Amino acid sequence: MRRLVCLLVLMGLVLPALAAPPTPSTPPRRTHLQRAVRLAATRNTRDLGGLPTRDGFVRTGLVYRSGALCFLTEADVATVQALKLSTVLELRVDSEIHKDGPDRLALTSSIPHHLRLPMSSSRGRGAEAYRVLLVENRQAIRGFFELLANRHSLPLLFHCSAGKDRTGVLTALLLESLGTPREVILDDYMQSVRNSPGLVVHPEWLEVVFQAVDGAGGIGTFLESKGVPASVREAVRQNIEEPVER
Repeated sequence: MRRLVCLLVLMGLVLPALAAPPTPSTPPRRTHLQRAVRLAATRNTRDLGGLPTRDGFVRTGLVYRSGALCFLTEADVATVQALKLSTVLELRVDSEIHKDGPDRLALTSSIPHHLRLPMSSSRGRGAEAYRVLLVENRQAIRGFFELLANRHSLPLLFHCSAGKDRTGVLTALLLESLGTPREVILDDYMQSVRNSPGLVVHPEWLEVVFQAVDGAGGIGTFLESKGVPASVREAVRQNIEEPVER
């Protein structure tokens, strides 16, 4: 009995350590609290600024990810307008917009560009849906990177409905292209459930994205297959990366 108790105590000490995410060699410059954009209508809005890249960090105040903006309060609209966005990119499909309504920003704000690149998966759930998302949304992936390559599109906020799946896939591809450590990409992905405990995300779902990238021979080859050439990827890097001398 005593041996069993000791074993259970040992497991209680060891298993949490095994489950903890690895510490990145280059930690984010800003905490998730510093990157958060506080809105009443959605808890899942945040700046990617401060996340590490291969040669520095993502510039602050240029690229934001979010959940849907259809339920924004007047105070929320004012908060988002203060970000001085140039572009809001909508990833929701027609049925979602018909169900929940259009972005309030498109109706009430002076943000210059409100664009849509509908993104969907025709089958599956969870990891399978992610695999299909990567196959079926060449236009959305290409268009997303083309917008980021155009400095006049920045600052840019992109969102789907909950801000975790389609938004999470595009965020992972962007950060992967910038050389962000995968443990940091995964941590940002899992931030969605820390922001909103009712949301469902699993690390193995995002692993599908990494597997697709590796299976293609790397992020460059993967994005080439989606119509994103090296020139566009370099323009994105020039626009949103803050290099740091080593």
